[in-house]
Amino acid sequence: MKIEKSGLLVVDKPTGMTSFDVVRDVRRLAEMRKVGHTGTLDPDATGVLPVALGRCTKLSKFLTLDRKEYAFTLRLGEETDTGDASGEIVRKAPWETIGRADLEAVLPQFTGEIQQVPPIYSAIKVDGKRAYELARAGKDVELEARPVVVRRLEVVDWSPPEIALEVECGPGTYVRSLARDIGAALESAGHTTRIRRLAVGPFSIDDSVSLDDLNVENFWEHVTSPLKMVQSLKNYELNDREVVDVGHGRPLAVDGPWELEEAIAAHDGEGRLIAVMEWREKKDDRPRLWPRRVMI
Repeated sequence: MKIEKSGLLVVDKPTGMTSFDVVRDVRRLAEMRKVGHTGTLDPDATGVLPVALGRCTKLSKFLTLDRKEYAFTLRLGEETDTGDASGEIVRKAPWETIGRADLEAVLPQFTGEIQQVPPIYSAIKVDGKRAYELARAGKDVELEARPVVVRRLEVVDWSPPEIALEVECGPGTYVRSLARDIGAALESAGHTTRIRRLAVGPFSIDDSVSLDDLNVENFWEHVTSPLKMVQSLKNYELNDREVVDVGHGRPLAVDGPWELEEAIAAHDGEGRLIAVMEWREKKDDRPRLWPRRVMI
């Protein structure tokens, strides 16, 4: 059975590239058009950027990417319009009297579920346009606070005015906003001079590869298989007959320890992902596994 090449490439994005720049380069290296990233990373940030290829571009909705880890550097005393070092300084404030104990005392304000105002230079839409587009055009941009979750926030190195921190957070959290708000809580100002994403979901920096280390010949050696891509899902091994049925979009009348409407990774005996299926209840019959996304 011929299965189209697909999978997930975890890129260590360099600074200065947009997420779309990475997708463009991956398309060239993979020699295919069907490529897409699973969530943007700021141009000035580096680190983990999962990129889906081929049929796996349709699997992004099944990925569990609600945990992210970042290492970042906070520079005290200056706030910029972008929240990072690429922006213009809009406010200065004293920082010389701030001690490590002062910082440690305010960090609990930024853990747990908190309200956070995103940076105006962000991809959030305002009246149908990206906030950063409006900001670059000189328009006034006001964004509302939104709930985000910060699970861990700790100091790694104390060398004021630059302080290295690490954060583990949920989706929608802006590290640039954290730096800005921590600076304000210290009655000073702050922005990031470095942001590096260490992990997103089950994918870490150890799984990543630099674009400089990739070429057309070795590209697919670094691509994670579709089945490993959805490793967070429960799975079901299909027999040969079921592989054919699922390939034609037919449901399977099988028993399983699953919850109704739960997504299931259905694979063959060789570890190939055949489909992502859903266990649904059928009237006057036992539940069946229904194909949601067939991969063959």
